[in-house]
Amino acid sequence: MKRSVPGLFAVLVVLAACAASGGTPGSPPGSSADDSPGPSGSAAPPGASGGNGGEIEHPAGSEPVLVVEESGGMVMVQTLGTRLPTFVMLGDGQVIIQGMQTLEFPGPALPALIERTLSEDGVQAVLSAVEETNLFTGDLELRGAQNVIADATDTVFTLNAGGRTVTVSVYGLGLLGPALGNPQGVTSGEIQAHGILSQLRDALLTVDTAVPADSWEAEGWQPYAAEAVRLYVRDVTGEPVEGGDLPEQVRDWPTDDDPAAFGEEEVGFGDGTRCGVVTGDAAAAWLEALAAANQMTLWTTGGDTRFAVQARPILPHEEPTCPELFPG
Repeated sequence: MKRSVPGLFAVLVVLAACAASGGTPGSPPGSSADDSPGPSGSAAPPGASGGNGGEIEHPAGSEPVLVVEESGGMVMVQTLGTRLPTFVMLGDGQVIIQGMQTLEFPGPALPALIERTLSEDGVQAVLSAVEETNLFTGDLELRGAQNVIADATDTVFTLNAGGRTVTVSVYGLGLLGPALGNPQGVTSGEIQAHGILSQLRDALLTVDTAVPADSWEAEGWQPYAAEAVRLYVRDVTGEPVEGGDLPEQVRDWPTDDDPAAFGEEEVGFGDGTRCGVVTGDAAAAWLEALAAANQMTLWTTGGDTRFAVQARPILPHEEPTCPELFPG
């Protein structure tokens, strides 16, 4: 069955078609052989059906199908360890995104992740929109924006469909716009790709309005319940505490282990931070405790000991480990 590409995703099809045909009046010129952002050759996009209306093959279960995440940039090392993908779609249709973010300080100890499950028709609508961009025919890295923008992040799209994995990485996505004109070192093809991929990211982040209402298995988004949590733990005993050492800001360490020996030291942090992953009953205990805490909450096993904890839920497609943040 041939599935239509609805809502915001339809805009992507128009943008991609304009780019391929040389554009419409007032749009950037079409990419030539010298300035095309894509890989060389004319290979079909992953899972392309050749016009026969077939479905796009993808993994099943908790295997990742499409992941969008940010990497790099001028951020604190703690941010590198706790940063989450902005969009995840798994083989069974489960979609995980970041929910409503508040401006309160201190913020909640746990990020507001939400989930919902697409039907297979919904998964195919998303994959068709990605395919129609014509930018996922092979691995692609767009870094021309470094010529005009400093200290930005890379937006990384990882697509696992059509029997292969494709990674598209874009530096400074969303920061190249008409106001910058056609900067030196940035081809017209790359500017077009920025526009298309920026639209794709925005559509994915509002996927509930980009696919038909009947593309979902159930009504409404639900809080994501992690089964494992990565914890970064640092002994801050005796250090000044922002806002003071208020009783309501100090909570009991929720499990029976010794926080001073928790996990393994993260040498790259340079401050004695240790990282470990809790699962099962320990994860449940931590999730309950963190739900009642905030980013400034300190944890103690009694006496004057104080430990700062930063938590990062593990998603279904991720290994329950502490990643190597500074590979040698």
